[in-house]
Amino acid sequence: MIEDLIAEGRFQDALDELVDIEDEQVRYLRLVCLFGLERFEEGYNESLRAKILAKDTYYDVLCYYIGFLKETERYQDAVDTLVEELSMPYIPFQYESRLNDLYDQILLEKKEYYAVEERKKTIFEEKELRMILTNGASDDLMMMAFEQLETCNIRRFLPEIRLFLKNEEQSSVFKTLLLLILREQEVDEMFELHKHEHQIECNPLYLEGIEDSYWFEEIATQLESCIADDNPSLYEMSLEFLNYFLHDWYPLFELLGQTNEVACAIHFHLASLMTLEIELDDLCYLYGTTPQDVTPQLKMIEKCQ
Repeated sequence: MIEDLIAEGRFQDALDELVDIEDEQVRYLRLVCLFGLERFEEGYNESLRAKILAKDTYYDVLCYYIGFLKETERYQDAVDTLVEELSMPYIPFQYESRLNDLYDQILLEKKEYYAVEERKKTIFEEKELRMILTNGASDDLMMMAFEQLETCNIRRFLPEIRLFLKNEEQSSVFKTLLLLILREQEVDEMFELHKHEHQIECNPLYLEGIEDSYWFEEIATQLESCIADDNPSLYEMSLEFLNYFLHDWYPLFELLGQTNEVACAIHFHLASLMTLEIELDDLCYLYGTTPQDVTPQLKMIEKCQ
């Protein structure tokens, strides 16, 4: 019945019937349907779990997993997976041929994709980059400009960058991205930075990286110990938010308070967004702090949105 629906191209009807996800054949057929419906991002997420749990359907699931990686442009993940699988001592012949064909296709698409991406990086003329740094632009244009600045000699834009970093109206996160580019290109000069109503002077060369910082590591460790086992999805979300929050405040981490207060505030904020029933008092006890101490961090987080 299900196979007939799939053969007729009635993928949604088949998907509606495929509800027993404990059955690995059902999991595999769900991937077939999601691919047929071109719901590639959803299929990628579902194929991750299906690949881990698959036994008899492993190679069929693997081929769809690779297909979803390709369609969502996760080319390097696809290449790494194929290299690992093709190095196995035994692969059924029919699948080995199929995996080799996929490998060739993905390498070609990866090459074309990165060629396009490289052209995107040079979309702006130098005078246009200077104008964007001086006057600002939409977030999409700013991101495109910053991606190009990563590959330019950033020293040619220092006058505009100095004005950008001092401009209160410019995005705090974009100021962080500029500092990180300056740091990556080892620019050894002092800059005046205005951010969140604070003014400091800093030398990007001597700034620490965000994910390498004590703040990221310490807060992430506390979030892991309090969230990861009970709610893995909330934990992953908390790490993503932590990364964004620290980008917003970089390099003013000393103004954030104690790391346990920040971790508690992030946990409570995201739990509230997910409408989880949780009391701030209980979380404060878990993180070794108090609601009064966490209130400033909650206000910072709300402004970060």
